[in-house]
Amino acid sequence: MKKHILGGCLAASLLLLCGCGSGTINQTVYVQSVGDILGYDTTASQFSGVVESSKAQKIEKDDDKTIDEVKVQQGDSVKKGQVLFSYNKDSLQISVDSAKLEIESIQNKITSYQQQITQLKKDKKSAGKSEQLSYNLQIQEAQLDLTSEQYNLKKKQKELEDLQKNLQNADVVAEADGVVQSISTGKSSDGSDTFMTILQTGAYKIKGKVSELEVGDLEKGAEVTIHSRIDESKTWAGTISQVDTEGAVSESDDSSMGNDQNADNTASKYTFYVVPNTQDDMMIGQHVYITLGSQETDKGIWLNADYVVQDGDDTYVWLANNEGKLEKHHVTIGRHNEETNTYEITDGLTLRDYLAFPTDTCKEGEKTTVSNAGDSGESEDSSADTSGDMGSAAMPAEEGAS
Repeated sequence: MKKHILGGCLAASLLLLCGCGSGTINQTVYVQSVGDILGYDTTASQFSGVVESSKAQKIEKDDDKTIDEVKVQQGDSVKKGQVLFSYNKDSLQISVDSAKLEIESIQNKITSYQQQITQLKKDKKSAGKSEQLSYNLQIQEAQLDLTSEQYNLKKKQKELEDLQKNLQNADVVAEADGVVQSISTGKSSDGSDTFMTILQTGAYKIKGKVSELEVGDLEKGAEVTIHSRIDESKTWAGTISQVDTEGAVSESDDSSMGNDQNADNTASKYTFYVVPNTQDDMMIGQHVYITLGSQETDKGIWLNADYVVQDGDDTYVWLANNEGKLEKHHVTIGRHNEETNTYEITDGLTLRDYLAFPTDTCKEGEKTTVSNAGDSGESEDSSADTSGDMGSAAMPAEEGAS
């Protein structure tokens, strides 16, 4: 089936800059990054980050109770009200029953002392003068004993109330939706008695790292753009909330966030935090990139239609593969903006991919070389090495979606 290029032709200068050649054997095809084609700064500083919860439920174990069962594991997602672990209810019930028996015993003593005082007062009325002092002393002693037992009763009733609450709350539940960060078998790493920590979902912050060479570029309140490592078309706007210049990040903390492409590995690293403006599709533990400056965060890469080729049911672009060779690369297109003649690329393309302008002379397997944007057709003198990272591109904005 005859193929045709979606959309009209670009300018001839653009064709020469990053298009296929004239069909000569062993020709070199000029390619350009998608980021450059869309006009984004592909040299902007990019920092590694990881999504964390800004709120946490820290639960301390009651040493007077015995845990019967832990119902979750580290890393589990939990819902508000879900049982996390349970104390032994049998032992708690025994304590409640024992307290009730003690209260009953105290109440009997109080009744006995009240009856004794009543009787002593009655006997005192009929006693002689010589016996009055003795009765007074007996009555005072009985009243002291009564007061003591009345105090014991109040104390034991409060104890029973607490025991009954413990029994009712034997199941410890999550206060909000979250993820189980840790379950301790002893003292926690920070020296506290925290037994379990639940990181609340829906309340996120981004923990980033920056080298000492670039930490001066960051300041509290600066706007940033957060980029998904999985889906480069997905971005979030955010603001730097803190830059910690007091202490360097340890190697273990540093490796937990991956490699920072722009950071000098010999330089010290420092931590900074970003508060995202929106948190849709974020999850705890998600790795992201952070770039300085605010960008539009509409989803999708919008590519000029002249780069998109349709051959029957197949839609593709001419892409430089990891070996620096030209190949047909399938993409999925979405909406078409007639005003700008662009297509939304919904799958199959990132800003770090390199494309050639399609012509009838393009052939798979041809050698590619990177064309420098804005250099009037001048290019790098070496073939394109498209393996690994092709640059630190900012994420694209939707160009006037229809």
